[in-house]
Amino acid sequence: MLRSIICCVGQPCDAGGNFLLTGTQLEPHQPKPPDDWSPYNSHLEFKLADFIYTCNQMSAGNLDILLDLWAASLVEADNTQVGDVKWQSFAVKYTGDVEVNPAPWMHNEYDIWFQDPHKVIQNMLANPEFAKEMDYQPFCEYDAKTSTQWWQDFMSGDWAWHQAVSHHI
Repeated sequence: MLRSIICCVGQPCDAGGNFLLTGTQLEPHQPKPPDDWSPYNSHLEFKLADFIYTCNQMSAGNLDILLDLWAASLVEADNTQVGDVKWQSFAVKYTGDVEVNPAPWMHNEYDIWFQDPHKVIQNMLANPEFAKEMDYQPFCEYDAKTSTQWWQDFMSGDWAWHQAVSHHI
């Protein structure tokens, strides 16, 4: 794909600054999708950059430093405890064989955020607001005409039933 720009002398050139032959058609401008805020990650980052650059005429380098500092400050705020279960994280990266032209995700590292599901469930069960909304007793429900079991939630499932009626010797 031929990308064109106008060099400072007014003659069309390619993205590398090489002059194009006279009469070469320039590629028409393609509008960005409405959710594309590149090179920023979001509308908020774009608006902040626009504000700081326009009002304070801050350089792009200093703006990047400011955005990095802002992002770092939000990491601490994102470690919010909900029901005394802290968010935890770990990083993962693809470690398998890499082909000649690997997909970009094969080189990236990804943060995985989670809460201990056991503690989350304990907190849900201990929450008095859910006391009248949950079945704590396993049950089996059948259609008498067809002898078909109905499942509607966790406590109507076979696993919950077997846990309640199992005998350990």
